[in-house]
Amino acid sequence: MKKLIISAALGLMIPLMSIAQSTLGPGVTGSSLTVAGLPHNFSGQTWNAYNATTMQGGQICQPCHTPHNADLTVTEAPLWNHQFSTAAYQMYTGFDFGTLVSGVYTGYGVTAPDGTSKLCLSCHDGAVALGAYGGQTGGAALTGGALLDLDLRNDHPISIPYDSLVGGGLHTPTYIYNNFNPATGGYITSGRAVTARLDAAGKVQCTSCHSAHSNSRGYQLGMDNRGSALCLACHKK
Repeated sequence: MKKLIISAALGLMIPLMSIAQSTLGPGVTGSSLTVAGLPHNFSGQTWNAYNATTMQGGQICQPCHTPHNADLTVTEAPLWNHQFSTAAYQMYTGFDFGTLVSGVYTGYGVTAPDGTSKLCLSCHDGAVALGAYGGQTGGAALTGGALLDLDLRNDHPISIPYDSLVGGGLHTPTYIYNNFNPATGGYITSGRAVTARLDAAGKVQCTSCHSAHSNSRGYQLGMDNRGSALCLACHKK
């Protein structure tokens, strides 16, 4: 019975995810950040215009990374340059996730994003200006379909230890997942285990599904999701 309920819940999540994605669009596709118009190519953004006084802006990488005076407290990405949000988040507490307390699943003690998800949210939570990098504070915050805001309860859970979730609905971390083969409409082995989609601490993060540096598949996806291959890398059904 529990498996049927989980399957039904996942079935409802898929169209909801599609609705959310449609507000953002796949964006200009390309595997290199040098492609003009790529979502994470910030060189042409008004909030990243070149400043002749500070000699900052107009660059692709600088809003996230810097060769000098980087934030050394950040170990999840090299030479980090963007300001973090200090706001509190509402984390995912959905169906059968964590410990049931007073009718609400508390979720494995996850009270705030960490790891690479914290890096993504430094722009995508809308609480910090996009141009708040390299000591700058001005500029507009993110809006539109890419904005997640501070309420993450309607988004895929992040910063959660994958091992603690493995059960009837998820593959083990050593499971070798498949890629979708558009030529046949079937699946072929990726040769990679689920652990390849997790962070160094074995947690599910934004980067489990998305790539910061490539949009070759649209939506900044880390692998092709045709045939729900990305979902099925971790989920059995």
